[in-house]
Amino acid sequence: MVKGARIASLVLLFILAFTLSASALSGPPPQQPPPPGLQIAPMQPALVQPPPPRTGFIPPALDLSHLTGQRMPELFGLETLPDRWDWRDSGKVTSVKDQGYCGSCYAFASIGNFESKMLMDGAYTLPDPNFSENNAKECNWYEASCGGGNYDMLASLFSQKGVVLDSCDPYEASDVSCKSDCPYQKTLLDWRIISFDAVPDTDVLKTYIQTYGPVYTSLYASFPEFSPYNGTYTLYYDGPGDPDHAVLIVGWDDGLVHAGGTGGTGGWIVKNSWGDEWGGPCGYGTDKGYFTIAYGSASIGMYSSFLYGWQNYDPTGGIMYYDDSGGWENAFGCMPSSTTAWGLVKFIPSTNTNVTRVEFWTHDITTDVDIYIYDDFDGTNPSNLLASVENNSFSEAGYHSVELPSPVPVTTGDDVIAVVKFTDSTYTYPLPLDAYNAPTETDRTYASCDDGSPGSWIEIGQMHYDVAIRLRTSGGPELTEKVYLPLIMKNY
Repeated sequence: MVKGARIASLVLLFILAFTLSASALSGPPPQQPPPPGLQIAPMQPALVQPPPPRTGFIPPALDLSHLTGQRMPELFGLETLPDRWDWRDSGKVTSVKDQGYCGSCYAFASIGNFESKMLMDGAYTLPDPNFSENNAKECNWYEASCGGGNYDMLASLFSQKGVVLDSCDPYEASDVSCKSDCPYQKTLLDWRIISFDAVPDTDVLKTYIQTYGPVYTSLYASFPEFSPYNGTYTLYYDGPGDPDHAVLIVGWDDGLVHAGGTGGTGGWIVKNSWGDEWGGPCGYGTDKGYFTIAYGSASIGMYSSFLYGWQNYDPTGGIMYYDDSGGWENAFGCMPSSTTAWGLVKFIPSTNTNVTRVEFWTHDITTDVDIYIYDDFDGTNPSNLLASVENNSFSEAGYHSVELPSPVPVTTGDDVIAVVKFTDSTYTYPLPLDAYNAPTETDRTYASCDDGSPGSWIEIGQMHYDVAIRLRTSGGPELTEKVYLPLIMKNY
């Protein structure tokens, strides 16, 4: 009876957490019309109910259904894919954790991906690293906690600040306060999207895994065979159900025989976040917590992404931005149906420092991204060019960082202007914006549909949007606490 009451209480806590956060996660409130010449991107339908306990995946609000995962990655080689691949064999997967009765799977899968990237790049060796899922679930802008979330909101957190050690902020399977005094360890610079609401081509997903490491993904985990799974067979489910759980694919095995007498073979090797008493070792060692599942089964592969670039946390640096919620929440396009748009953001530094990188979000394969840093902007025309980096392109949507040829010194109180021209492959809403319900600044962010020419800039703060362009800095005084002009420069 006591155990049953405890479980019931945990479920109630989960529902309460979802109630507090779902309004932000399921999409922005009704929008005002965009300024003349601009059009707002389509959004996904709002989520009608929370994901079940012990899951917690909630799709992003912006509809990016053109990201289908059918295109091979840029570094694709012509070599034949092996019949079996498992990143555990080479020590690139950290230990299985337990999210408990809390909808925080998105934090565990995202942190698992981050940890594997650190191992692949030689920043740590097992049993390290052990980054904090608790900090990820509590300290993101949405304060998503046990109410569910996704990697894109954490990519925003990890780029604005970074990841911290679990020893400083250990996991609690409940909605608790953000612990903001933990030292940051690593900061995200680049995060890439493989697929949105489509199951990628199996060989494409295999190639991403082999090339870039374990991949964050989602699946529908509410089919009957999933919860009691014991690791002795390969799951197979071809019924209905939208993804509700985030996990980490660590490899594959073409020889796996599907359950249920289907006669099919082949499946993914997947790390779950339900502890080491669930599931099985699934072909490696003795540690449980893993499952195998048929390719494409239960929609596994939808919403796949991975950490691409990072840096050591820079205590002398910071990042200037206005898109608190992240730039994957809204987007503008230029009428009629252009794949090009310009964004301008005016920052006022709160300390003498150096701009080293320009960072932004993209919603498609980009064929051209041109970057300019100016000293002045009078509301009509940016002037006094300080730096430029032209002809950039990115083979995946996501969050990207472009290093300037040399650092640009900036001075306290003297504005610095970032201008970016975005050209997408097919998507006609190339200008990234933060969520409509996030804080906004007026006379700070602008859009243009006319090659950024004088007089073409449209101020969009009045419409409750911010352009999602950021400036990363380094070389200022070491900061032990937040020091910034409110919502202008944020140093951590």
